[in-house]
Amino acid sequence: MGSLELDREQLQSLMRDFYILSGVKIAVFDNECNEIAAYPNEHCAFCSMLRSSPAAEQLCKQSDNKSFDICRQAKKLVIYHCHAGLVEATAPLIFDGLVIGYIMFGQITDQPDREAVKDRLSSLLQQYNLPPQNDLGIRYKSTEQIHATAKILEACILYVLQKEMISLEKEQFIFKLNQYIKDHISGPITVEMLCDAFLYSRSRLYDLTNRYLGMGIAKYIVNKRIDMAKHLLKNTDLPIFSVAEQTGFSDYNHFCHVFKSRTGVSASKYRKDWQQKYTEK
Repeated sequence: MGSLELDREQLQSLMRDFYILSGVKIAVFDNECNEIAAYPNEHCAFCSMLRSSPAAEQLCKQSDNKSFDICRQAKKLVIYHCHAGLVEATAPLIFDGLVIGYIMFGQITDQPDREAVKDRLSSLLQQYNLPPQNDLGIRYKSTEQIHATAKILEACILYVLQKEMISLEKEQFIFKLNQYIKDHISGPITVEMLCDAFLYSRSRLYDLTNRYLGMGIAKYIVNKRIDMAKHLLKNTDLPIFSVAEQTGFSDYNHFCHVFKSRTGVSASKYRKDWQQKYTEK
């Protein structure tokens, strides 16, 4: 899956508002578990110090990844305790039924005895030979407050996706376009047909094509036809005129001209060169 597209200005503003309201750090991760946005950007003093130890940081990542796995399978928000005993919550970002990333909040405790929490976390730092911290930066939240924060987070996720602050538009557009071309490659493919299939206006289709493909839609379709022709020349014994027909070229001579202009060689030479290279292997 490709990288997420972020409207960073809007997203940072919303995350800042979430922090002002809840006092809880929030972070966004992509589907490969990489942090791509957070507010505040820095970890609290305790987590920052703990992660300075490679061994402890590995446990932190394992804890995060475990929550992502559970969240991905359940497709719903999960609240849990990390390896250090702190409360965290992870919620999925779901786009067209697929989990494309996660939003997490954490670095809080649900234990009301502040001194006991400080002693336990200080002992953990000592275990990794890390210096003590006067202010660990861990905030206490009651169970009720944690669940309320989780509900607000879920509402924020719906808002984020609705406003397309986080999206996979590029990947979705290219996937749908490639699938349509593949399914209709033996026949005509026009702008009107694509607009009808995707419910786009012509201007919207042209905008997405130029933005995400870096070329016009007609050129892109021809390139896909030639890619399919290459595949058929390499993997079948079809006559070249049949390859032309199956890739949507009704005029054999036009196919030969376009193929050579795109590849630098004729279709027959392309097949011959490939067969020779394959035989040598």
